[in-house]
Amino acid sequence: MNKKINIEKTVRNCLIFLTFVSLMITILNLTYATYQNLDIEKINHLLVSYVNTWLLWVDNILLYVFAIAYIVLALKSKKERILKVSFSFFSILTTMITLTFIINIVAELFGMF
Repeated sequence: MNKKINIEKTVRNCLIFLTFVSLMITILNLTYATYQNLDIEKINHLLVSYVNTWLLWVDNILLYVFAIAYIVLALKSKKERILKVSFSFFSILTTMITLTFIINIVAELFGMF
């Protein structure tokens, strides 16, 4: 049997997985930022040792690549273009790099820096 690989489905599934990982990274970082005055050494060790080193960068770079590829595939497809492009933008907005950039812009607007 010769199975045809559906590229759009593969990219979508990878993007879903990467978005989930990105949301978990964001939750861990925001939890640490919220409760950093308390004794939360386990989260700090996890973030410093694993999450904010290679995992953060690999996830963000792959997520950007797959999101851009999914946008291109969505624009070529005939069905559900708006939904696919919206999901790609949502995935990009879940990354720590994008969230940090947005937080810095808002902080500058309110004169915090």
